[in-house]
Amino acid sequence: MNADAVADHAKASATVFKLLRTLTTTVQGLAELRNQLGLGHGRTAPSPALTRHARLALNSTVTVTEFVLDTWQDRIERGKLSPRSP
Repeated sequence: MNADAVADHAKASATVFKLLRTLTTTVQGLAELRNQLGLGHGRTAPSPALTRHARLALNSTVTVTEFVLDTWQDRIERGKLSPRSP
């Protein structure tokens, strides 16, 4: 991902860069939340997380995933990435 996403508009590119940093922090937070409240690591007890926390985690994941997939598709369409890249 790159901060020069808004060509010829330095202020908007700087804002995109801030958002990308925030998305990185969001991914880290999701991983921490999964480790602390998820059912992984052999846990079987129900999570103490509330519905609103689960919805926040889900919608954050959808946002990050859609952005990454849209960026990937854009790079394929512009010939900067092979559709069959490993």
